[in-house]
Amino acid sequence: MGNTMIKVNHLSKAFGDLEVLRDINMEVSEGEVVCIIGPSGSGKSTFLRCINQLETPTSGEVLYKGENICDSKADIRKFREEVGMVFQRFNLFPLKTVLGNVTMAPVLTKHRNKAEAKEIGMELLKKVGLESKAHVMPSTLSGGQQQRVAIARALAMEPAALLFDEPTSALDPELVGEVLNVMKDLAKEGMTMIVVTHEMAFARDVADRVIFMADGYVVEEGPAKEVMENPKEERTKAFLSRFLNQ
Repeated sequence: MGNTMIKVNHLSKAFGDLEVLRDINMEVSEGEVVCIIGPSGSGKSTFLRCINQLETPTSGEVLYKGENICDSKADIRKFREEVGMVFQRFNLFPLKTVLGNVTMAPVLTKHRNKAEAKEIGMELLKKVGLESKAHVMPSTLSGGQQQRVAIARALAMEPAALLFDEPTSALDPELVGEVLNVMKDLAKEGMTMIVVTHEMAFARDVADRVIFMADGYVVEEGPAKEVMENPKEERTKAFLSRFLNQ
């Protein structure tokens, strides 16, 4: 693993009286794949949104390459260019073609010329197996295809890291594999990834480290196989046994 890329110190988040995150600490190194698992309502997605500053933490800090991006002087736009996010619900632009979705941000924010952006966009669509769908509208695609377009769109910004917020949970079961295969390829290529997921086999086989969250706390973390196959905490054991017995 490389140097520490993202470091979270004593992060808490409350919505009114509801404490969703309580004193979370985490480090992610360059090239590391970290999967965050846990029951619904445990704060996983809120944690990811705090990292990306889509939610403002109540207290604590998020350091990216040593800079506190929670600071009011931090350049959040630059941070989001370098740390992309793939959402549960795809969030594609419905009135743009597949290729238009992938090329829009590089043209607008990185000021690439359209021909260059188109060339890169086609390469990325080929990478996710959707080159033939470049000129169709997102509404004509399956959920799995739309999510692969969303991944290509995130990659078009040439990010240093990607955050995935339950990228397969809105998909029919038979479409999950095609998205996970793209993510596995990214992991093999050394992409730094933080993945909130319910895909336990993916967490065990692809992640370097697994974090189990419940009730807004980090209950347990460690090497992926160790946490998944020999959890130490009773909460982790109970959660995993439900999945393994399905």
